Amino acid sequence: MRKRILIVQSLETLSPVIREALDNGTFDLRYLSGLADVVASVLEQKPDLVLFDISCWQRPMEQLLLELMDAQNARSTRKVILSDNAGPDDKVTALDSGADDFLLKPISPRELTVRIAATLRAQAVICPKEDTHILGRLSLYPDVMEVSIEAGAERKKLSPKEFELLDYLMGNPGRVFSREELLERVWVPWEIDAQRVVDVYICRLREKIEDDPSQPRRLLTRRGQGYILVDPTDSRD
Repeated sequence: MRKRILIVQSLETLSPVIREALDNGTFDLRYLSGLADVVASVLEQKPDLVLFDISCWQRPMEQLLLELMDAQNARSTRKVILSDNAGPDDKVTALDSGADDFLLKPISPRELTVRIAATLRAQAVICPKEDTHILGRLSLYPDVMEVSIEAGAERKKLSPKEFELLDYLMGNPGRVFSREELLERVWVPWEIDAQRVVDVYICRLREKIEDDPSQPRRLLTRRGQGYILVDPTDSRD
């Protein structure tokens, strides 16, 4: 079955690079002009990926990405930003708001195709699962991308990237990972230049899995080495 891609564009005409990269029958393409109806369109059409073709990163895009993260039925949809220009922190802000990749023009049709394909492959990581992952008192619920820090405690929602990062760390408890390793394993390969993204997501996870995020006991920093997830009730750690 062809993957469905919703292309959200600010112009009436399709960008030539998008047309050459994607409009070849490989994907089920849908189109939308402007940002006003994006959330409703995603919920109705259930695309595998939304490609935003924008002139520049602006506050409405950040708010829209956050809305998509909050919409449970839309949280597994991948989101890629294709922009004409961006400031030094715009990419980090976009990724922190729920985007999976941020691409700057000019970009070749070949690179766009490869990066879209890589983002779609990563979608399998967040497909619903039936099991619950447990580390000490920490419980991760893959089917709804939620986490709780005590049995019966309130569950907290995770964004797709928060889920992928925590899922990977819980699969490797007690192992120290450098920023570079986490970027290579959790993010698509072309994001490895933005190491600050890892720090942003570590802080966000601590807000959700630590009793006191300023004094973490689960998700720890090993100075000069990286990050490690441990069970604070395990006397060996």
